[in-house]
Amino acid sequence: MSSREMTNQERLAALEDLGYTEREAAFLCLAALHSGDFLRRQYCAFIGKEIGGTAAALVEKLLSQGHAVAISALNNTKIYHLGNRPFYGLLGESDNRNRRQHSEPAMKKRLMGLDFVLAHLDHKYLATEREKLDYFSDTLGIPLSDLPYKRYVSLKTPSTTTRYFVDKFPIFLTESGPSQPRLLASFCFVDEGSSTLSGFETYLRQYSVLWRYLSDFRVIFVADSKRLFTVAERRFTAFARQLNASGNDPGAQLAARLVAHFEARFQYEKGEYGSFSREKLVRLRNESGEFSGAKYQNLYEHFKTIGAQAVAETLAPKSRLPPVLKASFSSYFVEQNYDFFGTAERPIFAVR
Repeated sequence: MSSREMTNQERLAALEDLGYTEREAAFLCLAALHSGDFLRRQYCAFIGKEIGGTAAALVEKLLSQGHAVAISALNNTKIYHLGNRPFYGLLGESDNRNRRQHSEPAMKKRLMGLDFVLAHLDHKYLATEREKLDYFSDTLGIPLSDLPYKRYVSLKTPSTTTRYFVDKFPIFLTESGPSQPRLLASFCFVDEGSSTLSGFETYLRQYSVLWRYLSDFRVIFVADSKRLFTVAERRFTAFARQLNASGNDPGAQLAARLVAHFEARFQYEKGEYGSFSREKLVRLRNESGEFSGAKYQNLYEHFKTIGAQAVAETLAPKSRLPPVLKASFSSYFVEQNYDFFGTAERPIFAVR
C-alpha cells in the first residue's frame, strides 16, 4: 500500500498521460480497483454505448501497452485482465491483489461485483484496502485486529503480510437519513453460483466482530440466480439475532445458541436443505445430542408456536438486552449472463 491514498483525480490524470481518454481512464480506475477484470460490455455500459469500435479502441490501447491480457472464454467471449504492476503503481496501488490472475470462481465474483458497481455508480465506495482502513480504523476507531484479515506467508522469506478485506467485495457508504446524518455502511457478498450457503456463513463469521462496532449496517446478497435469496435472508436473520445476543450473560448466550439450533432443526425437518453446509449439518447433529431430553423437546414445541420468545422466556427471563443492532438484509439479482464461464468439466482459460 502507498503511504498516502491517491485521489481519483490524480489517478485519472496519470492514466490520461498514457494516452487514455477521460472516460477510458475513469472506467479503468473502476475496473482495476473493484475487480482487476472486465468485459467489453461493461465498458460499453459505463459509457452508454453499444459494443463496437469504441470498446475495440480501448482494448487495443491496453493490449499494445501491456497493461492487460485477453483471456479467451466460451462463446467467443474475451475477459480482459488488468495485471500490469506499473499500471497499478500509477493508481497508487502497486500491491493491489486484483492484479493477480485468479481462479474462474474468483474471477466471476469480481466481474459480478463490477456489474453491481456499474449499476450503482452513485454510491460512495471504499474501493481500496487503504480506504477501508482509513474509514473503519482511523475514522471509527475500530482496532485492526477486529477487522476481517488474512495473513500471507512469503515463499522466499519467513516474513508474513497481513491484508484486510481480501474478498474485495463492494463496500459503500450512504446517508442513513435526513434526521440522522450518519453514514450507513453496506457490505456486498457476491455468490458466484454456489450450491449451498457455506461461503455466505463463513463471510458472516469473518465480519461479525467488525459489525458489532456499528450501530447499523446492511448486507446485500449479490447473485446471478435467485435460488438462494430466501434461505440466505433466513440465515442472516438468525445470524443478526445471535449477534445482538452476544456479550450478554450466560443465560442469554445459551438462549441465542438454542434459538439458532431450533431454527436449523425446523428448516431440516421441513426439508429446506439449501441453507445447509457440511459444517452446519455437523453442528446440527452434535447439538441434537446436547439439546436432547424432554425439557428441550417441550421447549422446541413451544418455539414452533411462538418463536424465539419461547426460549428467551424460559432461559433468560431476566437478561438485560443491549441496544438492538440494526442489521438489514437485501438481495440483488445480477441480470447479465455468465454462461461463458462454462462448467468444471469444461475449463475456459486460454491466455493470449
